[in-house]
Amino acid sequence: MNYPDQIYRASKSRLTEKQKEYNRVNDVILEYINTLTEIKDAEFLWLEITKKGYKMSISSFYSRLKKLVEARLILKTHIANNKFAYQSNTAIIT
Repeated sequence: MNYPDQIYRASKSRLTEKQKEYNRVNDVILEYINTLTEIKDAEFLWLEITKKGYKMSISSFYSRLKKLVEARLILKTHIANNKFAYQSNTAIIT
């Protein structure tokens, strides 16, 4: 996604460069999950995103996934004991 030079919050204050980069990485994660045809666990997704050159810790990646789930942009599915998988909100599992 293209981001204009000046992005404002609802409070009319400008976003910092760090905040813009955080949003760009979230967009990359969302776009990647939307391209998948099957559900994948967080570790798989994290490895694929880091292969693309986006360096982050696994705990930071989990935080981003949590925010995307809370925004209902992706779905979280329980697959085993303390194991969850993620998929696109528009995907249909048959």
